Amino acid sequence: MAKIGIKTNYMEKTIIKGFPVYQNGQDFIIGTAKISDLLKYTMFTERLVVDFDEDEKPIYSNTIQRKVEKSRANQIADFLINDETATFPTNIVLGIPLCAIATQHIDDNIITLTFKDEVIQGIAQAKQGASEYDIYVTIIDGQHRVRGIELAMERLQKDPSKVDNNGISYLQKYERLLNMDIVISCFMDKSLEYQAMIFSTINRTQKRVSQDLVYSLFGLNENDSPYKTALEVSLALNGHPKSPFYKRVKLYGNDYDGTFIPPLSQSTMIKKIVSFISLSSKDAENDRFKKRRELKDYKGSAIKPFRNYYAEGKDSMISDCMFFYFNSVRKCFPNLWEYDTTSKPTNVLQSTVGFDALMNLLKDILTKEKITSFEHTTFDKYIQAFSILPLDDVNVFPMTTKGKRILYNSIFVNVFPNDPSVEEKTNELNELRSAI
Repeated sequence: MAKIGIKTNYMEKTIIKGFPVYQNGQDFIIGTAKISDLLKYTMFTERLVVDFDEDEKPIYSNTIQRKVEKSRANQIADFLINDETATFPTNIVLGIPLCAIATQHIDDNIITLTFKDEVIQGIAQAKQGASEYDIYVTIIDGQHRVRGIELAMERLQKDPSKVDNNGISYLQKYERLLNMDIVISCFMDKSLEYQAMIFSTINRTQKRVSQDLVYSLFGLNENDSPYKTALEVSLALNGHPKSPFYKRVKLYGNDYDGTFIPPLSQSTMIKKIVSFISLSSKDAENDRFKKRRELKDYKGSAIKPFRNYYAEGKDSMISDCMFFYFNSVRKCFPNLWEYDTTSKPTNVLQSTVGFDALMNLLKDILTKEKITSFEHTTFDKYIQAFSILPLDDVNVFPMTTKGKRILYNSIFVNVFPNDPSVEEKTNELNELRSAI
């Protein structure tokens, strides 16, 4: 079994190592970590991370909290303090987002990751009693064990000179606990829904935390699904030298050394493509069990421009559409689109904000216009319609959630000036700009 160990190298980076394990088209990293190391990058928290913003900071649910039973956590603490042979043979399951990783390398089937400084700093700030801090690494399963460990350490620290009936001091127990190995499974960049699915499977319940499904590595499964198609399109767009997304997508399993920073995450692109096929993330989960033709001729009101392409097995139409649409963006804004991959995005077109806004416009174009094929010039007139906008000015078009609405409304009113919704969008745009 791989030993996941946290070490400090000459650059003072926290390192995690382990072997990849492949099961039914999914993969994860497995190994062990000493408790002292585990608690450097994760901890018990009731807050639930539901997404990450444009600055790759965690977004927490305002309504859902993950509670633990205090009695159960205290029983685990008692077990660790009083039983000299206490063991945890089952693994703690962690969710690690790609935005938490500074570098990743694969060598001889061993994966080595380093965490970004803010991951370790967030835990340190929380332990110091800070009112605001971020936790990036999620405990998918094992909350009670981790909380029990924390409670045991707190008790042992309060009275380190105390001696039990066997003559062992609480200080010795504390040090032994710090050096205790824990089995760990690490799932990389999995959606909230997939984390809930893992939790449900492990605990043999159907408890669900939220709606969404796996974006990362679902394509390893031979079965058809919207997610597999979206992954294949993303990989193709990222891998083709002539693609506007060439090497712009941060893929799980690739090597990144901290000097190469793709601006768009794999999960972001996959999620957006899937939203053009399936009615919701919950439906996307069910769609993977259906034949493609069962998705054809949808009669509902929701706009799903890639749905029939997928239903008819025309995945190439999806990739062609994405390729030619964003290539028109690149042609119209060559200097702004160009990205050196060594620093953070410098303008909205290089960012996730720009990608989302442009995809929203693409949905409008495909809905309002009768486009039956895609070529190099198909989308040129739509992109040129908003070429006058100062997209290089981050004060006018900030790379924030609000900035996404500003960008989308700005380009929409230029592309579709006679649309009935222009007045509404213009009013919203003025309100958003006045609030900057």
